[in-house]
Amino acid sequence: MTPPRPSPEAAPADARRAAATRTAGGGLVCAAVALVLVGSALWPTVAGVVLAALGIGLGIAALVRSRGTGGRRLLVVSSVAAIVLGTLGLLTGGARLALWPVAEAYQECVAGTLTLSGAAQCQQELEDGVWSYLSGSPGASADDAAGAASTSNASPSNASPGPGAAPVRG
Repeated sequence: MTPPRPSPEAAPADARRAAATRTAGGGLVCAAVALVLVGSALWPTVAGVVLAALGIGLGIAALVRSRGTGGRRLLVVSSVAAIVLGTLGLLTGGARLALWPVAEAYQECVAGTLTLSGAAQCQQELEDGVWSYLSGSPGASADDAAGAASTSNASPSNASPGPGAAPVRG
């Protein structure tokens, strides 16, 4: 006994569903790779932002393509996941690129510190640098902050007072 031949309307619906599934899968891959790249150096961050935008576009295209096909729950979930991950990557990468001088100074500061107090100082300088960068106030530049943090960890006169001492805030 031969199986029933599919109707001519079913074949285009299956082809549309397969195309939408490939599109959603591509969007998920782009968005996931974007999230990995946005935490890197300058050019990988730029590539991550581009891939995040592509992931959002592919997620939206998959939702549009899936319209009119049956059994699209997994397709909708993967498309929405691509859009959400792409948006997260786009926001993270965009913020990192917008604050690039401050972020680069923070990376250099953390790479040069050996102590937890030095890392906390780097974190404080990052916060101060972000606010001064965003407000445009003529505070200490990000390069000055990175240089101050790296010298504070190198000289013994600026050593932390010890575990029982109260922290001094400036």
